[in-house]
Amino acid sequence: MNEVQISNLMQQQNNLLAQQNNLLQQLIDKKRAKISPAGLLDGEQILVNDLFRDEIRDGYLVTAHKKRLWNILLNILVEIDRICKKHNIRYFAYGGTLLGAVRHKGFIPWDDDMDISMLRPDYEKFKSVVKQEIKDCYFVDAWHDYKLETQEKVLPDKSFQQLVKRNQRLAHPTWWPFWPIIKIKDTRTAFILYGDRPHVNQGMYVDVFPFDPVPPLSDEVNKKIYENLRLMMLAITNSLALRKKLKENDALTVDNMLLKDFFRLPHRKKAIAFDTYALKNFSSPDFVGQVRGHAIAKRKASYALKNFRETVYLPFEKIEIPAPIEYENCLTSQYGDWHKIVIFNSHTKNYSADFSYKKYFEQIKPIPLLRK
Repeated sequence: MNEVQISNLMQQQNNLLAQQNNLLQQLIDKKRAKISPAGLLDGEQILVNDLFRDEIRDGYLVTAHKKRLWNILLNILVEIDRICKKHNIRYFAYGGTLLGAVRHKGFIPWDDDMDISMLRPDYEKFKSVVKQEIKDCYFVDAWHDYKLETQEKVLPDKSFQQLVKRNQRLAHPTWWPFWPIIKIKDTRTAFILYGDRPHVNQGMYVDVFPFDPVPPLSDEVNKKIYENLRLMMLAITNSLALRKKLKENDALTVDNMLLKDFFRLPHRKKAIAFDTYALKNFSSPDFVGQVRGHAIAKRKASYALKNFRETVYLPFEKIEIPAPIEYENCLTSQYGDWHKIVIFNSHTKNYSADFSYKKYFEQIKPIPLLRK
C-alpha cells in the first residue's frame, strides 16, 4: 500500500469518525430535550455541569431548576466578559461569587445571583459602552435610568427606562434603585423580587458594583471625598436625619446650600451627579468598597486597593472567572472566617428560565405593597 492509498484510507476513517460524532451529538441533544422539554434559550451555552440533573453539593440539594438559573447567570457573565475584554475593562468576582469560586469552585449551593465589582474608572467606562455593546436579549438596568413618581409624570417616557411609584418610594427608601449599581438582566427569564412592580424588568441578573474610597482613609483629600459621597448617598436615600441637619443649618463637611441644591435634583440627576463626582475624584485611595454599605447599610466592608493590583483567574463551574490577586484578604475583610459554612436565604423562590417576568405578571395578579 503506497502513501497515497494510506492517506486516502486515513481520510475515510476521519470522515467516519466525524459522522459518528455528529450522530452522537444528535442523540445527546434528543436526550437533553426529553429531560428539559423547554430546552435552552437561543444562544445559551451549557456552563454548569450536569445542567439538567439534581445533585447534592456540600450536603445541600441543588435542583436542576436552580442550575438553570445558574446557567443563565453564567451566560450573562460571559457577555459581560466579552464587552470588558473588547474595551480593556477590569472586573472582579465579588461577594458570594468570589466566595463560591474560592471555596466551592463554582456557585455556593444555596446562592441565586452573581456579583462582580469594578474600580470606579472601569465601572464608568463599562457604563459608557454597555448599552451599545450588549446583545438584544439583555437589559441594562442602571440606577441612573429611573424616575420617581413624586418628581415627574406618572407614565414612563423614552428618556427613562423604569418608574418607581410613590408608595414604593415611601415604604422602602433604601431599596433599589437608590444606590450605585448596574444590573445586567436576561429579559427572557423571570426572577421576581417585587410582586408589586409588574412594570419593572425582573429578569435574572448579574450585579455590577462600583468601588469608591471608603474608610479607613489616611489622607485628608480622600477622607473629604468619601464624606461628600456619603452625604450624597444619604440625600439620595431621603435620610430624615440629614434633612433635619440642613433644616437646623448644622455645620456639615460640605457647603449646606450645595447639599440643599442636590436634594432638589430629580433622582436621575442625583445619580449622575454622584457617579460623576466619584469618577472625577478617584485617586488611589487606601481602601475601596461600596459607599452605600458604609453610609446606610449594616455591612461596612473595606478592601485594600493593593488587593486589586493584578487579576487571577479561578475555576467556576465550567469556566474561569477573574478575581483580585489577594482574594483571600478580600474574603476575610467581608466575611471574617470565610471557611465556615453559613447558609443564607435566597433572594426569591419565584424564578424561571422557561418564561419571562412579563408572562409571569400576565398570569399572576400583582401583590399589593404592604406599608410598614
